[in-house]
Order: sequence, then C-alpha cells, then structure tokens
Amino acid sequence: EVVPVVVGVPVVGGVSVGGWPVSGGVVPDVVVVWGVDVVGVLGVLGEWLGDSRFVGSRLVVVTRGADVVAGQGAVAGLVRSAVSEHPGRFVLVDVDGDEGGVDVGSLVGGLVGLGESEFWVRGGRVCVPRLRAVRRVGVEASVGGSVWGDCVLVSGGTGALGVVVARHLVVSCGVSRVVLVSRGGVVVGRVAELVAELGADRVVVVAGDVTDRVVVGELLSRFGVSGVVHAAGVLDDGVVQGLSAERLALVWGPKVVGAQVLDELTRDRGLSAFVVFSSVAGVLGTAGQGAYAAANAGLDAVVRARRAVGLPGVSVAWGLWGEVSGMTRGLSQRDLARLSRSGLAVLETADALAMLDA
Repeated sequence: EVVPVVVGVPVVGGVSVGGWPVSGGVVPDVVVVWGVDVVGVLGVLGEWLGDSRFVGSRLVVVTRGADVVAGQGAVAGLVRSAVSEHPGRFVLVDVDGDEGGVDVGSLVGGLVGLGESEFWVRGGRVCVPRLRAVRRVGVEASVGGSVWGDCVLVSGGTGALGVVVARHLVVSCGVSRVVLVSRGGVVVGRVAELVAELGADRVVVVAGDVTDRVVVGELLSRFGVSGVVHAAGVLDDGVVQGLSAERLALVWGPKVVGAQVLDELTRDRGLSAFVVFSSVAGVLGTAGQGAYAAANAGLDAVVRARRAVGLPGVSVAWGLWGEVSGMTRGLSQRDLARLSRSGLAVLETADALAMLDA
C-alpha cells in the first residue's frame, strides 16, 4: 500500500459523494475523501491522527463558503484547532460559492507546498488570512442608546457576562429595558442585585431556551425587542481526538442554533442591533477547544450571512474576560499562564465593555 503525501477532503454539506475511506483500502494516485458535515470531518481527523501510516502525510480539508455557511464554518473552526494541536499535519482551504468547478486535486497540490496552514480562494484569487492591528480601543469609547433601541434581549442573560452587559446597556447606553433570558431564569446573586438596583421594570428575568422557536417568538412579541445580545454558550474543552458528536452538539446548540433561531425570527422586526458573543477560539483555532472553535466559527458565519443581506450584525471574537463566569471558573493559574504565553491577555471588564461599545 502506498500512502500519498497529501490527501484532500472536500466538505460538501448534506451530500456524500463517496471516496476512499481513511481507515483502509488501496490508495490511488489522486485521493479524495468526502465529508458530509463537521461530525463526519471529526471522524476523519480522528482516524487520520490515530493511524501511524499518515504520520508523514498532510490532510487538506476543503470547505465551501465557510465565511457565511454555519456548518462549513464549524468545519473550519474544528480544523484550525487540529492545526494548533498537530502543526504540519493539516491544511484548511475554503473556496467561495463561485468556485463550484474547482479541480480539488489540482488546487490542493498547488497550495500545500506554500507552507501555510490556511487558504481562502475568492474569485479565482488565493488569499492567506492574517491578523492585522487596526487600532486599540480605549475605555473612553462609548455609544448612545440609539444604537440599541428601547428593549434589548440578552441570551445567557443570567450568566456573569450577561449581567455585566445588561447593567452597562441600561446605565451607560440608556436602554429602557433589558430582558435576561436563560434556561434557569433564576433571580439570585448578582442577578437579584441588578434587579434590586435598576428595578424589575427595567431588568426582566425570563426562563427560556433560545433554541426553541416558540419560546423566542413569544418573547419577541411580548417585549417588542429592538436589539439582541446573544451571549449564551457552553464549554466542553478537549483535544480533537477526544471529541465526539455528542460533545460537539452540546456546545453547538446554545451557541449556534440559538443564534440561528434569533436571526430567523427577527429578520422582519427591524432590529437596530444584533450582537453575538463569539470567541477568538474560532478565529485562531485554540488547542484543546475544538468543539468551541467549531461552534464559534459557525456563529461568525451566521452573522456574516446577515450582513450579506443588509441586516445589522456584529460578532465579537472575545478573548478571556477578567470577569469570572461559569464557563471560565474552572481555569487554573496554569491555564491562565498558557493563554498569556500565547499572547492573549485577560480583558479587564471596563476595557471589554468599551470594545463592545466601539
């Protein structure tokens, strides 16, 4: 059996075209493995890493429209984490919707030798993503309430960040009412303090699942929502080889399905703001956060799709907030030190809120 140096994996949402299975078989000169979705690609990545035959080979995953299609974006986020965990083993290539006739074999062969881990093909041009410093956002940045309107729905609203953002919207941005939605909807601790400080007419706490279309539809009608902050999320960290479909789904639901439901049900409501809390994990592919990277890259795609049709949408790829939350409470000093070494400084709350305003 001859194992090729490069294997291409085109990801075609919803369609399995067939091909050579990673787990065995005689490998032809040109190899194409077809993945159906992020779960299928996860299986391919796991088999690839678990088979010693492929130690000297490189797996190239080709997505289409990962910037605007949530499922394709999720694959991209997952592969970025795999790249971080196993440098030199994977390459990600995303082609746009106009590249339907791309010869995947020729494309992959031409790009791999360039030494980059990610490429975008746009209008026939090959691009390499780079982070670029635009400007530092200072704490003096602020915006008026007109950006948000009168009533803002905050999903994940009873979490630490939801409470901080809700208070900021009312006190600093002049929003008349915030509706804090979470599955528990429990008014205790900091949530109770916020209600006591600002009043139950300005801070409304509701138990509800934003992945439920009926629940979201009722909330939108009941409160006349003018803006949305989608801050709901779940962490389930682990290296790519340790992930499963169930673990992916656990993170995907609150983050992406919730955003999709909010997006679909607010499209005809003339929202003034639609802001989602994403993560740098989806942009950089943080090692050990494959599921979270997949979900947040998918979330980014939901917002880009909104903007593509002229709807308001901002996806903020946050680093780690200094504000301790249920998602970050388990981080040890060792974890924090590792993040610091990667260049990701902890965001002080005042700075983070100024960035949100900007």
